[in-house]
Amino acid sequence: MMIRCPTWRNLLVATTLQLSIFAGAAQAEPGQKEEGLRPEIEQLRQILASVAKGDSAFGAAVAPAETLATTEPKPDRIRHLDIRLLDELNEVAIAFNEAADGQKQPATRAVVKGLDPQTATEGASRVFEGDGPSLSIMRQFLIVPTASLGADPVKKAMAIVTSFERSPKTDDSYFEYTAPKDMAGSEIRTLPGSATSWNKAAEPSMAEGEIYKLKKCRSIPILGWYCNTSWYQPLPLDQAPDGSAQALITTLYPLAKGGDNAFFKDGRAENIVDGYTSVYLVEQSGADVLVYSLGFQTKASPALQQARLNAGHKAEFKMLASRFAGADTN
Repeated sequence: MMIRCPTWRNLLVATTLQLSIFAGAAQAEPGQKEEGLRPEIEQLRQILASVAKGDSAFGAAVAPAETLATTEPKPDRIRHLDIRLLDELNEVAIAFNEAADGQKQPATRAVVKGLDPQTATEGASRVFEGDGPSLSIMRQFLIVPTASLGADPVKKAMAIVTSFERSPKTDDSYFEYTAPKDMAGSEIRTLPGSATSWNKAAEPSMAEGEIYKLKKCRSIPILGWYCNTSWYQPLPLDQAPDGSAQALITTLYPLAKGGDNAFFKDGRAENIVDGYTSVYLVEQSGADVLVYSLGFQTKASPALQQARLNAGHKAEFKMLASRFAGADTN
């Protein structure tokens, strides 16, 4: 099967996962529509605003990524970063939807190149801003022919994405809270990484509208555990002009000291970042499906191991692309 995607040349290793941000985009108050947003991106704006306010299915225990403008109030820092995320998704979605069949790949890639040349040529990149606080920006870009995805290509593409996100990568260990809203009472599913844990032995896809809580970890000899605990929710974007768009929303679950499940008594009971917001946009237009992921992670300290984190992010994208090549979702 042919996948029309950029060429690409493990997951977070060592000491920090981080990101930075900028302030200064036009502000849109809740309930207002920001000018120029496609309907499905406007719907995403409303979803992210609800997450930030603690009104989403995740509840109040959320830690979205923030800009680096430390003199601004926290709600403004979150909103400004959300606007930056939405503006980029909107720009990519416009290019993809407005290009003619047969031209969607080059037209969209040209826009992505203006945002980040590495992502345009390699399919993914992780770049960094700031030296404390710091911001890490993670992108993935893939265009897949609808013919390779069956009768409901957007649903199939999102199933692949959510199965992949739920499945531990080879060098990692994931832990899933079986009762996401009951931190103390939840049972913990231990999901060890292996050569097949992300593909042949992958976890089932996430159900639309359901919430999930996953702790994603890597154990580094001598240094110990490096983990982040996050909320996940796949949602339909029914405001898309033809209803053919979905999103996977992710944000960090903040862990106060002693606030994790009793199963975790070591470094796994801590997050190594301070804020995280990520959106996978999956959208069909004509004969193609766009998969575009944009995530921000923020941390109070500088971002270390930047080259290794970037290489690991690209390697993980290659794994995701191979899942689409085999269309092997659970």
